[in-house]
Amino acid sequence: MCTLTVRIVVFLLFLFPIGLYAQTPCSPLSFGEAFRLSGNRERDRIFADFDNLYNQNNAKNFGVALLGMGVLANTSMDGNFQNWHGKNVRSDTADEFSKVAKFFGEGQIFIPIMATSAITYRFLQEKQGLPDCTLGDFVDQTFRGYLVGAPALLAFQSLLGGERPRNGPSHWRPFRHPVGVSGHTFVGAVPFITAAQMTDKPFAKGLFYALSVCTAWSRVNDEQHYLSQVVLGWYLAYLSVRAVAQTESRSPLPRGLTIFPVSDADSVGIGLYYHY
Repeated sequence: MCTLTVRIVVFLLFLFPIGLYAQTPCSPLSFGEAFRLSGNRERDRIFADFDNLYNQNNAKNFGVALLGMGVLANTSMDGNFQNWHGKNVRSDTADEFSKVAKFFGEGQIFIPIMATSAITYRFLQEKQGLPDCTLGDFVDQTFRGYLVGAPALLAFQSLLGGERPRNGPSHWRPFRHPVGVSGHTFVGAVPFITAAQMTDKPFAKGLFYALSVCTAWSRVNDEQHYLSQVVLGWYLAYLSVRAVAQTESRSPLPRGLTIFPVSDADSVGIGLYYHY
């Protein structure tokens, strides 16, 4: 059943750029000119995404997230949660659901498909006058979310180190093992958080946010990552999607729910802001 689901999803995603090309009329622009224009416009969007993510304001967000998850990783809290989950939550049914949830974190599948679809979408807007469409905007923003968050993901994975639950404790050991942040969690969360940022409907927004944590849970369930590692992967996905949403919006904050860390002398927590 899981294998069939995977094949269907991959097939439908593969058809998207082909369908875009088939439904648009011709234009006087040459192939090379259209490709150059679309590339320049996408480059400008990507540069804006990077400016929105890697700045002084987000340095605080990164710092507080690392501080909070460092407490989990370098004490017994990560291990205690892993043991509790294994005894009280994991089951045969959970393992079957985990196989499906893990699929959405397969970067070797989703990143090339989103990249190809986004490039095709933007190219056809220049070459054949394709109007804006929700699905096209979704794949483009998802691809850019992957792209803008990738440097931080790779850097933190190596810098923090750590072990998988099956191999050892979660304590950070810089440059020892590149599993300090869950890559599957990051890849699996970006599309659903992107969808949540794009909708105005509260029920749909809540559903997409809930789905965004499924891949993270599967990594804990399969004993491939500790809690701190998947939380960092999810939060990096959130910040990356928010940076892309800020590029797409003229308002200071993207439409919908914004999550940010809060700290003072005695405590660390999170804050919520809803922008109408």
